Amino acid sequence: MGTSNIHLRETWRQRILLLLFGMVVLSSGVCRGQVTGADLPATDTTIIFRPVRPLLEDVTNHAVAYNNAGMSLLFSSSGWAVGGYYGTEIGTGVTLNVDLFITGRRNTDEFENAIFNNSFLVVSEKVNRLLMIPLTASIQYRLFRESLQETFRPYFSIGAVAATIIRTPYLDYGNYGEVLRFYEYFESFGYATTYVRPGAMLGFGAVFGPVGKGNQVGVGLRYYTIPFGGDGLESIRFNPIKDFGGLIISMTIGSAW
Repeated sequence: MGTSNIHLRETWRQRILLLLFGMVVLSSGVCRGQVTGADLPATDTTIIFRPVRPLLEDVTNHAVAYNNAGMSLLFSSSGWAVGGYYGTEIGTGVTLNVDLFITGRRNTDEFENAIFNNSFLVVSEKVNRLLMIPLTASIQYRLFRESLQETFRPYFSIGAVAATIIRTPYLDYGNYGEVLRFYEYFESFGYATTYVRPGAMLGFGAVFGPVGKGNQVGVGLRYYTIPFGGDGLESIRFNPIKDFGGLIISMTIGSAW
């Protein structure tokens, strides 16, 4: 009786050991640790959460913009100029633009190279200060609309110009070439003469930025022709300006809405 009980206990002990061994083997096959940087096991899943509503900036970038406006910084052989612009879309890839800027005008280099009345420097042979304020209405047509990405939009533009030219005296000369008087800058506007001349503009450039609502930056190259007529207008004596146009490089910074 004692021997049979011992044999029965030994049998159950072996069965329990075999069961535990089987469980260890099965768990080692299923529960594997993931090595850092290794591919996920086939049984792993990836959950990607996306917002139910679009992000605010996505709405802004894809919103349709029909108008744009901003400021312009320009450079020509006469120096720097500043102005502003406004544009509105009138067709697919076609924009009507209106811009205005103010700039000095000269046709030669002008340096203070002479002393007036032994007191201060002046520009020798200069008789007038000339300012030009061209108002331009132009049609801008976007180029390569179908083949280029939206954030780079080259264009071609052509427009009509109404240029206001302001002449103020600088030095007053006598009959024998002697300098009679120097006009201070603000004082000279009391003796100003204003002229209005028509002209034309041809330009190329590109706009950078989102096609929808938001900030935009543009660069361009414009050529103006603004004939003055007659004998022209002098900045330097005996060297009249007969065409107030020329080549101008422009940079614009603005917004579309």
